[in-house]
Amino acid sequence: MDRSYPSLLPVLLFVAVWALANIACALVRCIRRRSKRQPPASEETWTAELVSPLHLRVSTTAFNDIISAAASLCSSEHWPRVAWLIDAFYSTGVYAAIASMVLCVGVLAVAALQIGAAMGAKIGLMLPKGALILNVSVLDQLLTKVSDMEPSEQHSQLSRRQHHPESQHVLQPVIPGVTLPAGHLWHYLAALAICAVVHELGHAFAAARSRITIQRLGVFVMGIYPGAFVELCQAKLDQASVANRLRVSCAGVWHNAVTAVCIWLLIRSGGLGALFANSGWSRVSNGVAVVDIASHSPLYGQLPLHSTIHRIDDVCLQPQCSNDSIFINDSQFGSSAIARWTSILTATYSNRNTTSAGFCASLAENADDGLCCEMSPRFPLGESPDLELFCFERFQQAYSGAQLTSPVCFDLRVVLQRTGTDRCQSDHDCSIIESTRSSLLQQPLNGRQKQDRLCVIPKSPHADSRVLRLYYRIPESASEKLLVYAGSPASLWLDVQVSSLVPRVEWLPYSLPSWIETLLQYVLSFSLAFCLLNALPAWHLDGEHVLKLLFAAS
Repeated sequence: MDRSYPSLLPVLLFVAVWALANIACALVRCIRRRSKRQPPASEETWTAELVSPLHLRVSTTAFNDIISAAASLCSSEHWPRVAWLIDAFYSTGVYAAIASMVLCVGVLAVAALQIGAAMGAKIGLMLPKGALILNVSVLDQLLTKVSDMEPSEQHSQLSRRQHHPESQHVLQPVIPGVTLPAGHLWHYLAALAICAVVHELGHAFAAARSRITIQRLGVFVMGIYPGAFVELCQAKLDQASVANRLRVSCAGVWHNAVTAVCIWLLIRSGGLGALFANSGWSRVSNGVAVVDIASHSPLYGQLPLHSTIHRIDDVCLQPQCSNDSIFINDSQFGSSAIARWTSILTATYSNRNTTSAGFCASLAENADDGLCCEMSPRFPLGESPDLELFCFERFQQAYSGAQLTSPVCFDLRVVLQRTGTDRCQSDHDCSIIESTRSSLLQQPLNGRQKQDRLCVIPKSPHADSRVLRLYYRIPESASEKLLVYAGSPASLWLDVQVSSLVPRVEWLPYSLPSWIETLLQYVLSFSLAFCLLNALPAWHLDGEHVLKLLFAAS
C-alpha cells in the first residue's frame, strides 16, 4: 500500500539556515578577537548577536537620528497645532491601552471559565452520580449563551482567504497547518514581523517625543518566530514624568490598534481594490478569476489557472446575472462575486440551497451497487468504490418529503451535464419532456417508460461534503465549461485561490492582489492580538509597566 509521508524539506531548510547562522556568528567573533581594536557595541552602527543556537538578534543605531529628527520636526516651535495633535494622539493611546487591559482580562476570565466548565463536565462524567455539588452543565450552558455569538460576516473584497472558525471558544490557538492553512505560513510570519516593528516604533517615537534617548532598534528571530525591540536610555526614562512614561509604555499597543483600524477601513471601503484597479489590474466583471490551486487538491490540473468561475450550481457569482429563471440571484449569498464564493463554500448549505431545478433521469440508468447510498459522517459521499457513481434523491423530496422506494445511483457527470430542457421541477416535468422528445422522433412512450422518469439532484445529507457544479470559462474561449466537484466545500475554498482582479499586462502576477490582501488580513488580526495581549498586566509585557505607573500616579 502506498503511504504518504510529510516532506522533510522544511525541517532540513530550518536546520541548514540556523547552522549557517551559527557558523557565520562564530567566524565573526573569531575575527573580532584577532583584530587589534574592538569598538564598544554602543559605537557600532550594526551588530548581530547569537543569544542561543536558535535566537539571533540584529540591532542598529542607524535610525536613531531619523526618529529623533522626525519627533523634533513636529515640535511646538515649528508647527504648534501638529505638535498638539501628536501629543493628543499619544495621550489617547493611554486610555486605549487601559481599555485594552480591562478587555483582555475579561476575555481571559471568560476563556478560563469555558475551560473550567469543559474540564468540570468531563470530570463529572468520570465521577459517580452526585459526587459533584456544582452542576457544571448549567455553567457550561450559561457560558455557551454568553459566548455563542456569531462573528460579523467579513467577506474579503479581493480574495477568499479569510478564515471563519467554527468553535465557540473565546481564544483559539493560531497554528499554521492546524488551525490555519499551511500555505499561509509566510503570510503568518510576515504579519508577525510587521506588527512587532509597528509596535516597537510606537515606543520609539513616543520616547523621542518625550526627549528620552533611543539607544538601539533591532529585530530578532527565535526559531521561526520574528520580533522586534527598542532599547531606551534607562536614566532618561526614570527622569521623565509619569505622564510621559505612560505615553511611551502605551504607544506600542496604541500603534497596533490604529494599524488594525486603518487596514479594516482600507479593505472594507474598497480602497485596496481601487488602488489595484488604478495600478495595472482590472476587475473581473462576470465572476472570480482562479489565481492558484493547491497541488494536493483534486482540482489541480483539472481547473485551468486564470479561468473565470461565474457560477456554482445555479447561483450566479456576479450580482447581475441572466434573467433565466433557472439562475439564483438571491442577495443572501452576498453582494459581490467574492462574497458569494465565500458564502456558498463556507456556510452550511446543501445542494437544495444552491439548486433551483432538478435533472431528468431514467430508472433504466440506475446503477445501484448497494454501497453508493450508504452515506454516514465517516463516508459522507457514500461507500461505493466507483467514484463516478453517486446517490441521488428526488428534487421534490427536499420540499415535499416524498421518498424513493429504493436508492437510485447514477453516473454523476452524465446526469449533471444535462442542461436546458433536461432541467425539471417534478417527475411529471420529465415525463412531459421525454414525451415531447419521443413524439418528435415518432417513438411514443408507454406508461411504464413515463413512470420511469425521475427529477433528481445529488443527495447531500452531510453539509461538510457534497457535490458542486463549477461553471467556468477560459480566457481563450467564450464557451462555458462544467467541472463537477464531490467533496468538502471548505477544502475547495481553502485550496482554490480566487480574485476579483486580473492584470492588464502579462508580466504582472495574478496572485499579487490576493496575496497582499491576505497579508493585510493577518496584520489586522495580529495587530488586535498585540493590542490585547501586550496590555495584559503580566511579567515582561507593556501592561505590567502601565499598571505600575498608574499606581504610582495615584
